[in-house]
Amino acid sequence: MKHLQKCISFLVLTSFLVSHLTISAQATVKSRHNFESTSQIMDIIENKLLERKEVVYDMREVIGSPYLTEEFVKGTLFLNEKNYGDYLFRYNIFRDEVEFKKDTYAPVESVKKIEGILVELEDDTKISVHTLTIDTNTYERKFFVEIVEGNYQLNKLVRAKFTAPKKAETTLSADVKAKFTKIEEFYVINEDKVEKLVQKKKELKKQFPDEGEKMMAFVNEEKINLKKEDDLKKLFQYMNN
Repeated sequence: MKHLQKCISFLVLTSFLVSHLTISAQATVKSRHNFESTSQIMDIIENKLLERKEVVYDMREVIGSPYLTEEFVKGTLFLNEKNYGDYLFRYNIFRDEVEFKKDTYAPVESVKKIEGILVELEDDTKISVHTLTIDTNTYERKFFVEIVEGNYQLNKLVRAKFTAPKKAETTLSADVKAKFTKIEEFYVINEDKVEKLVQKKKELKKQFPDEGEKMMAFVNEEKINLKKEDDLKKLFQYMNN
């Protein structure tokens, strides 16, 4: 409480000094105060201080995960097809960071986002680095999970969105637990061009002008759902064969 009172006193003093300097610098200022009493000012500042308090929660109670797989998985690190050894890997999809360590007891490090990096896990998961165009002057390197290899390489960008816990506002509502929500976007890599996949039938032919008719015929014949990963995998395996 003493700490809070000191913070409030400091902020009140700062607020007064800033207001005083502003009034001195300007010729036309309204003389009426924004607040009718000092207690009102202190109430506002106290509320602001309370808003800044961090919410403490137990990670064991968080729903979902910030990782593609919870446990470290054995795999091999490549750079431009050169083998740089075997390690234990874990993909943090919240931070977009591939963690690795030499063995169970070794310190955890991070794989650098360098073009040509490939992490090949023993469960057949392949994670590679590609440059994504954000806008005309902005580029960002990202980790992509490969789904189908070939001339039309299908990849997925996997992310985890974090939602903080929230206390129930009334006795009729329940507390909301903190959670990670997995978000997936699909991308096609063709001749080093990374392009987000359009998942609408009407737009598919525009995105693939040379192969559009062939793709649409397969989509209709096989009743492909462009929103489902398994169906997209089937479509691009067909395209690459």
